[in-house]
Amino acid sequence: TPSLKHDACLVPSDRRKGLGMSTYAGEPRGKMPEDCSWMNPEPQSSTLALGVQALPLMLLYPLRRVCTWILFVSIWINFQGRLTQQRLMSLILALALSHMIAELTLPLVGIAGKWILIGRFREGRFPLWGQYYLRWWLLEQILSLCGQGVFEHSPMLLRIYYRMLGAKVGKGAIIHRRAKLGEFDLLEIGDGVLVDNVPLRCFCFENGAMTLRALKLGDKSVICCKVALAPGIPIPAGACLGPLSSSYELAPDDVPESNRAFCFASFPCPRWPLRVLGNVIIALVWGVSQIPVLLVLRQMLHQSWYKNHLRNVYEAMEWFLTPERVGYYIALRVVRNTITPVLRLACCIVVKRVVVGRFTAGRRDRSQYNLFKHWIISALIPGGQLLEVANMIGVHYEGVSVILRLLGAKVGKRIYWPGSGLEQLVEYDLFEVEKS
Repeated sequence: TPSLKHDACLVPSDRRKGLGMSTYAGEPRGKMPEDCSWMNPEPQSSTLALGVQALPLMLLYPLRRVCTWILFVSIWINFQGRLTQQRLMSLILALALSHMIAELTLPLVGIAGKWILIGRFREGRFPLWGQYYLRWWLLEQILSLCGQGVFEHSPMLLRIYYRMLGAKVGKGAIIHRRAKLGEFDLLEIGDGVLVDNVPLRCFCFENGAMTLRALKLGDKSVICCKVALAPGIPIPAGACLGPLSSSYELAPDDVPESNRAFCFASFPCPRWPLRVLGNVIIALVWGVSQIPVLLVLRQMLHQSWYKNHLRNVYEAMEWFLTPERVGYYIALRVVRNTITPVLRLACCIVVKRVVVGRFTAGRRDRSQYNLFKHWIISALIPGGQLLEVANMIGVHYEGVSVILRLLGAKVGKRIYWPGSGLEQLVEYDLFEVEKS
């Protein structure tokens, strides 16, 4: 969420006119309202505010869990009738199929929630903890809970997802799947726009008020990583905002075409045969990392108190609530959060060393194999926490150094790593940190 320093009211009046800022509802475009005065917020401890903010914990998350569990059990019972001698196989198939159905349906539930709760977003100022703010906040929780599902796996599907939420997304626009978009009806993304892993929000806090302003990205503009975009300031067509810049820096010298090379979304992907091969490797890595979980499940399913066949949801619930299974549920949770991430990272290191090899310095080669190398590493190790292993290591930072060395980086001793910003590091062999 943009802070006060990103507020368009802080832009001098002569720059506002030149930037053609958007307006509040009912005012002519091209002018900013003069009333940016303090707005008294609603009481944050009111019954309405507390009740609405308790809904995700008390209702939405349990409801999602219950619905997905009933879906899984229904499929599992059906498979048990067909695969009577394959207990573990029927369980795995039920888990996989229920996950696929959830990936398809949950994003649609989030889209429906947007149109029911908000309808169309409109520009204006609204008091904090007022009814509009609470509806906006509740929608944020619903969209986070439902996720993007299958839509995040393709730029074309992601464009369709945001259009269904009300955003205007042009042809050929490429949006990073971890970019954080919101207030969709006020968001306009032109043709051929490239957006890296940045927030595109039309929302900011301003003098005790929630302020919504339109945000427009002109055709063929580029937004690189860690760019701060203030709502109400349009980005001109063809402007290329480099890393660590902001929408207050829109002079031609600040947004040259050369910045396009720094946008992760501008990197071409390998052709589909290599992507298919890469997805097979990614699936194998994921499958190997799940072996400890399957071993715990297999041990649980072959206990003497196991029922051969479950006929309905009631019997399935009784089966899951058997006291002897509690220890296995704890073991599954422990294995998922400790052994599985480490095993997955170990498999990624093996793929990096055996399949990908070393990255070399110099001008980036656009051959298909080199594109494949960059693509598969960014898919295998997304984010900056090394598949959550860095979080598990905690303050024992030498462990992070060891992992980076295994990935090919040259890292000295006694390196302090918290918040180091390695989110989009791919070419580990070119990364060098000297000792303290």
